[in-house]
Amino acid sequence: MAVNYRNRYGDKYTFTKQKDGNVLWEGDFEYIRSGDDFIDPSGGPFIRIGQMLSHIIHGDDMNVIVEGFTNTEKGILINTKPHDYDPEDMSHLADTKIIGGIINTTEK
Repeated sequence: MAVNYRNRYGDKYTFTKQKDGNVLWEGDFEYIRSGDDFIDPSGGPFIRIGQMLSHIIHGDDMNVIVEGFTNTEKGILINTKPHDYDPEDMSHLADTKIIGGIINTTEK
């Protein structure tokens, strides 16, 4: 599945999910900033390791976490891992006590 993305300068990029789950990012990379953990072509999109790709390019099939980047002849291969979650897991919620509309997270 491919997702088309147009940045703020009107440049077009295509993100294509590969059979192995990684994503091929194709487009014009003439002007680009990059660091150890990010890639940022002029006009975007800014993509950083650890981000969920679907939050950046809004593709239904792009619910993967960015793990790294590899330059290829066709573009940039975004190395990914699946976004595994349990919709029943509520462990992220703190033990709280609500008193008069005020949430107290310190009282035991």
